[in-house]
Amino acid sequence: MKLIMESWRGYLNESAPQVADEKTDLLFDKQITAMLEKAGLLEEGPQWDKIKAFARRKGIPIATALALLGTPVAGVKAGQSLASKHNTEIAAQQAEEDAAAQQARDDRFGADFGELPAEYSDLSNDESTRLAWSKYDNRTPIAAPVSGLLTVLSGGNIENRPFMAYEISPSDVLPLNRLTAEDYRAQVQAQLEDDGPQGVVYLRNQLFGDTGKWLSGSGNEMFRMVDGNPVLPPSWSVAYDVYATAVVERVAQIRNIASISPENTLEVARRFNLESADELEAFLQHELWKVGAGTPSNDIE
Repeated sequence: MKLIMESWRGYLNESAPQVADEKTDLLFDKQITAMLEKAGLLEEGPQWDKIKAFARRKGIPIATALALLGTPVAGVKAGQSLASKHNTEIAAQQAEEDAAAQQARDDRFGADFGELPAEYSDLSNDESTRLAWSKYDNRTPIAAPVSGLLTVLSGGNIENRPFMAYEISPSDVLPLNRLTAEDYRAQVQAQLEDDGPQGVVYLRNQLFGDTGKWLSGSGNEMFRMVDGNPVLPPSWSVAYDVYATAVVERVAQIRNIASISPENTLEVARRFNLESADELEAFLQHELWKVGAGTPSNDIE
């Protein structure tokens, strides 16, 4: 996480802080996804939307949802017949389903998911929040890759201030989530996987859309301020890292399918509205650069 945020500095030095654009969205376009699925680089199953909804509701991975939906205990048929069963049978089935879901969460995230350092054990929520924020007091945030500005009144003048973000390490405790960065990352990653290919678009919209979704202040203060600039919560930095990693993985998948044949290369290039296959690699390299994972291409404006 820290390396990706540090790499962002190079992008800020050469470009306006704006990541959310139509070209990046094309990486996760349905037609590109269809090509990847056809080549066997992505998996889709029957009743995919129903399976994803069940997995999201229970907080379990897709694989577990598939297994549960195929059993008499938690399957769709069982759900349809619950109304005719005795209350004790319903309760027993619910308990078994909940136990399976809990085990799935443990398998996915680990039994120690959500555990905080010992110094947080006897603290209230407010005390935990204050302690977690105190760990960031000696850190200097960097400019966040968002285009929005916060209008503030400073010395009688109205000013627009850029948003800042912290560089995060896996063991850091996130003040507003009561989770370590490592656990929160696992949670965001799990949601991304459950949402399928379009999950990255949803996450991108959260990150680069309305910054009001990422309030870091307390009381009447919307945002925590450092040197007069608003700071996004550490959870934003973690979610950004998940997004950046997903872009890197998607570019690798696209490179794989494009390398199958010259015809594939041309077809992929056309999906990105490029004039020739020769422009594809420069385009992909530029997308990596925008998330701090590569060097800029001189062939892309």
